Amino acid sequence: MKWFDDDIDKEFERMRQRMERMVGSLTRPGAAALCGGTGWRPSLDLYETDDELTVLVDVAGIQPQDVDVVVESEVVRISGNRCRPLDENVSRVHHMDIDFGPFNQAIRLPVPVDPDGASSTYRDGFLVIHLPKKSRISASVSIKAEK
Repeated sequence: MKWFDDDIDKEFERMRQRMERMVGSLTRPGAAALCGGTGWRPSLDLYETDDELTVLVDVAGIQPQDVDVVVESEVVRISGNRCRPLDENVSRVHHMDIDFGPFNQAIRLPVPVDPDGASSTYRDGFLVIHLPKKSRISASVSIKAEK
C-alpha cells in the first residue's frame, strides 16, 4: 500500500534538496558576514624548529595596524578586523567565500615560548610571528637545611 502519490513524494524530495542547499550555504566560510556573525578565523600554519615556533597567518586584505598579537608562554592570541573593500550597495550576492569583520583566534602552543623574545613581520598578506622557545622548561632546586 502506498501512503502518498508520486507528486507528493517528488515535492518532499524537492523540499529536502532545497533545505540541504539552504543549510549548506550557511555553513560555508563567507556566510558569517551575511548573518551578522563574527565567527571567522584566518587560516594559519604552525612550524617548529630546534629554537623557535613560527606562526604564519593569512591576513590578506588586512592592514598590519588592524591586527593585534598577544603572546603568552603557551598561547598566542591574534585578533583584528578585515573591512569589506566594496562600499557599493549590493543587491544580490552570487558567490561569497571571503570573510569580513572582526576575528579572534587563540592558538595553544605545543611547547612554552619566551613572550619577551617574540617578534612579527607582515609581508605580502602574511603575518609571520617568531616565538623563541623557552630555554628551560623546568629547573632543579636544591634544598638547604636550616640549623
